[in-house]
Amino acid sequence: MLATLKLKTASVLFTLLTLFSASGFGVISPLRQQTVTVCDATIQPDWPVNFSLASCQHLALAEVDPQGKTLWLKLNLAVTRQQLVQLKPPLALYLNAKASSSAYLNGHHLGNNGLPGNQQDEIAGDMDARFYVPAEVLQPGGNQLIIKMSAWQSLLTLPHPLHFIGISHYESPQHYLQRYSSWMLVILGIVLIASLYFAIRSLQPIQRSRHMLLAFMSLFAALQLFSEISRALFSYSYPLHDLRLLAISISSFTFGLCLLIFMAQRFAKRHALHWIYTGATATLLTIMLIPGFDSKTTAATFCPVLISALFTCQNGYLSRDRNAIAAAIALSIFLLIMVFSADYFHENLYFVLITLLLGYLFVQQTLDYNIQLDQHQQDKERIAKLTLRLAQDIQHDKPATLKINSAGKVDIVNTANITFCQASGDYSEINLTDGNQYLYSGPLKSLEAELPNTFLRVHRSYLVNLEQVKRLTTSTGKNTGSMASLLLNTGLQIPVSRRLIPSVRNAITAETS
Repeated sequence: MLATLKLKTASVLFTLLTLFSASGFGVISPLRQQTVTVCDATIQPDWPVNFSLASCQHLALAEVDPQGKTLWLKLNLAVTRQQLVQLKPPLALYLNAKASSSAYLNGHHLGNNGLPGNQQDEIAGDMDARFYVPAEVLQPGGNQLIIKMSAWQSLLTLPHPLHFIGISHYESPQHYLQRYSSWMLVILGIVLIASLYFAIRSLQPIQRSRHMLLAFMSLFAALQLFSEISRALFSYSYPLHDLRLLAISISSFTFGLCLLIFMAQRFAKRHALHWIYTGATATLLTIMLIPGFDSKTTAATFCPVLISALFTCQNGYLSRDRNAIAAAIALSIFLLIMVFSADYFHENLYFVLITLLLGYLFVQQTLDYNIQLDQHQQDKERIAKLTLRLAQDIQHDKPATLKINSAGKVDIVNTANITFCQASGDYSEINLTDGNQYLYSGPLKSLEAELPNTFLRVHRSYLVNLEQVKRLTTSTGKNTGSMASLLLNTGLQIPVSRRLIPSVRNAITAETS
């Protein structure tokens, strides 16, 4: 009963759109409820055709189905003089159908779209065909349109393979399809950029899986959108229409699955796998059971969003998590719009809502990422403090020594008595707390490797013992920018490299805490 109701609703909507087109764009088109005559073309393969045979049928235009058949179709096009005035030549007959076709108007052969025929001889035509109509052929009053159709090269059987028949101004067939697809190209660009952005973010260790899921969600949304608007962008033969529909449904399912996994990881906590398996199974079963690709595509998104909304609401109620409550509200609004716009959901509205939903998830993910990044930085600072404290304890319990070869003798220096070291060409100067100075035979980098962790490189020419640091001073000049120096216990000041100021500040904080 529900399927019948949706079919009737879709038929009414198609009729309204046809009438709107006829009034707004000068299109002459029969209604889908119009009765037409259909004959088997295997009995009468060639023109002219006798439509009075007993084997011919009288059907509603919406019921005509050339899939796996070869048939003749006869219908009447009523044209008023006012419509003829509105129609500006050149004119064209537009036939949007999953079939090869050959058209005759008032006995005049308009041309072929592919070559309709039996299974062996058929040449596949375009999904959206256009036939030039000479101005003198179309007459006021009744006009007889006869079309030979066949569709043997199908992967799928569609419930309504005949989409539209009408006469209008001569344009590209795509001109009358999805007239607002230019806006969809903007959305396509947005989701592609988002996919690239989160793919790059997934290379970082923090929240890698979430960024990867967002990248896949954006990518599959872009693939679905591109597949959806591809019909308005370029012509393709009718067998490719089945591949296009499959691409749309698969993209919708994978988007929904990625959304389900993302939300489960974020809000389902310990029961994430349970909800993922439940949602994926329910979605697959629903897709298999319901008819029609539009319905399958809707279900492929609806079911994962519904499951996600359920466990997000549960989490928000139990934990009073504001993020969970906000996500539950966003998913619920998305579901309500899907329910109340189910008959035309796969037009532009769908992708606008998908983009808004992705935008919300992007913002929430960015906030979560910044919080975790701060926590990660705090953890690094704690580790640095513990490492430094451990090095200080070792230094105090068992002071390290440094052997210095000079003038044929070896001096042993307690590293705790070193204040700072300064690069001097191929040598390094070692300055002690008592004012003495030694010359180390080697660059500062080699000396740094021999000293304990209580020594920090603060400049390309200076290595400082943190235990001898009194404070860090910084200043900002109009022309020089940020400058910093370390004041030692001896009263000396050591310059700090501008790029090392943050790490030096953290080290000083760790040393004094």
